[in-house]
Amino acid sequence: MSGIASAPSQLGLAGKRSYDTVRRMCPAARFAAIFVLLNTAALSAANEVTATRIRAHTTFLADDLLEGRGAGTRGHELAARYVASQLARLGIEPGADGGIYEQPVKLVESASNYAAARLVVRAGDKEDALTPVNDMMVTIAPGQTADAITATAVFVGFGIRAPDLQHDDFAGVDLQGKIAVILSGAPQRFPSEQRAHHGNSEQKRTLLVQHGAIGVVTIMTPWDEVRRPWAMTVALSRFPSMRLVDDAGGLVNGFPQLRVLGSVGNAAAGRVLIGAPKTLSEIFAAAERGEPQNFPLGVTITLAGEATLRRVESLNVLGRLPGTDPELAGQPLVITGHLDHLGIGTAVNGDTIYNGAVDNALGIGVLLQVAEELATGPRPRRPVLFAAVTGEEKGLLGSHRLATHPPAWVQRCAASLNIDMPLLSAPARDLIAYGYRNSTLGAVLEKVAGRHGMVVSPDPAPEEVRFVRSDQYSFVLTGVPAMKVDPGKQAVDPAVDLVAAEVDYRKNHYHKPSDELDRPIDWTAAARYTALMADLARTIANEPSAPAWLPGDFFGELFGPKK
Repeated sequence: MSGIASAPSQLGLAGKRSYDTVRRMCPAARFAAIFVLLNTAALSAANEVTATRIRAHTTFLADDLLEGRGAGTRGHELAARYVASQLARLGIEPGADGGIYEQPVKLVESASNYAAARLVVRAGDKEDALTPVNDMMVTIAPGQTADAITATAVFVGFGIRAPDLQHDDFAGVDLQGKIAVILSGAPQRFPSEQRAHHGNSEQKRTLLVQHGAIGVVTIMTPWDEVRRPWAMTVALSRFPSMRLVDDAGGLVNGFPQLRVLGSVGNAAAGRVLIGAPKTLSEIFAAAERGEPQNFPLGVTITLAGEATLRRVESLNVLGRLPGTDPELAGQPLVITGHLDHLGIGTAVNGDTIYNGAVDNALGIGVLLQVAEELATGPRPRRPVLFAAVTGEEKGLLGSHRLATHPPAWVQRCAASLNIDMPLLSAPARDLIAYGYRNSTLGAVLEKVAGRHGMVVSPDPAPEEVRFVRSDQYSFVLTGVPAMKVDPGKQAVDPAVDLVAAEVDYRKNHYHKPSDELDRPIDWTAAARYTALMADLARTIANEPSAPAWLPGDFFGELFGPKK
């Protein structure tokens, strides 16, 4: 009876009111009700502990001390040491080769001198030099310090070949030794998966190299510039770019054949397309309809640029939680989150540190708490590889290294779950999952979401092609089913507008110094999201079979196991 008598002290004010009601029940009902109340109180207390831990991780990782955690910087290394120490505290084994937590990631950093950039269009005896930054940005091939080319220009639409969608911008065109002029993105008529793949810059560059181009100028479409204003493109371009270095010392996906690359804002598009046989509005109208198009421009273009190079090394942090089934010991579920952000950059309102509190210190805080919940509970059948990866902001570099060069103990990755920039300003009733409809992971997510009283909502912005823009895509490229799960936009409190909160974040704080700890983060919502992600991970890892691509899925057909 002493436990029952002391129950009100464990429940708080609301619990005491419920307890007063319970006291008026019959004895059997009373004991059952007290059990429910105490269990609810225990769950609430556990959520508070989880929320506190996530907040503690996030607070440290987003502190100015870490100087924005730029890949290859001291601040990122401090963050990596912190994550490794937390994994060790939890008893999670080192997951990298050599019995350590750190997987080295070698990089070449290229800082472009945009003041020295040149993009000159010559039509007959007329010459038009676009203004650096205001009109255009120019970079040279990774690994080079200076280059300049002058060549005939050819317009090749979006720079896409997609036979299954009856689209080929290269049909009958000769690009050998020429500069290709292309539009950003992909046709809006393409299904989201195909739009994501074909609009990817590396896919476009692969095709351009195959057709013999020596340079490329990409023009922002009007609709892409609405989504990502030229000023934002310029601001982010001021951060150095990076490329992976392979084991032989070469650059991964460097495309050295494309010696110089230019980007042009929509306002200056007509100056590049001055020799086109169509008007600018006709070109964009055809693009909006998704029609293939190519034609010579009747002009020559000069592209020139300079860059300063630096070789650096960054770290992926890997932890292994062994499973209970020895037959699955080399087939882990991989849970990733990117540890890096942008580092130190151009001052905005006097602040030069791009802390990345939401993107992605919060995501790593969630990942560490998922690791804790799995490590302190029953072990799943399949091992789990926790990976805080580097270089996501530079082009998914750390996850590419991990996916293509996993530790020796990994025979093959069974599936990939990614936690990146969870927007948690208030509790949500739903989830948004990128990759949800591509593999059997979607059915597992639906089941787990139901257990947590949540539903899975469709992608509200397929035009953003987010499935290919975060670390899960590195695993997709190696044939691994993958999914990125985000909190949704249906708030538990109907008075809260989560859509407006996201719009505000993306417009005013995303990739800016103001992404700090004073962003509205609901730590209770973070705890709820973490509980779901831990349950999802455990459920996937306990499945007897590895997740599989759904029949006929675009990515499964393109990258999955061949029959």
